[in-house]
Amino acid sequence: MLDDLIASMTDAELRYIAGRDYGCELDAHLTALRRVLFDQRGEFAAGDNGYPYEVVELCAHHLEQGHEREFALCTLLVIRAAATGFDRSTSLELKFDAQADSYQALPPPLRDAILAALMEVELEGDVPLSRWDPES
Repeated sequence: MLDDLIASMTDAELRYIAGRDYGCELDAHLTALRRVLFDQRGEFAAGDNGYPYEVVELCAHHLEQGHEREFALCTLLVIRAAATGFDRSTSLELKFDAQADSYQALPPPLRDAILAALMEVELEGDVPLSRWDPES
């Protein structure tokens, strides 16, 4: 799903993500975001912490009505970054707990992609997956 989502992102959606830091350094974030998505196939590398990872994290922290795809893309990127060790400060368990209601509010394909990504990294600990209702 992540590859399909990356391939289908519009310029407006990418600009939305790049502008999540109150529009600061939008062009630098946008250039770096395009590099990570299209050249690096969604994989963050050394030096990507500030540009674009900062705006990716910010976008994954808050679901805004009308920007579900951007939120889902950034959430999937954060999950991947945490799973690969690029992001060593994000607890996926805590992220799930804090964002479960937002994930559940997403359209089913986006919601299910996030749940599948979380399950794939084999979350440890007491993750409140019971709060996740894929039927709603």
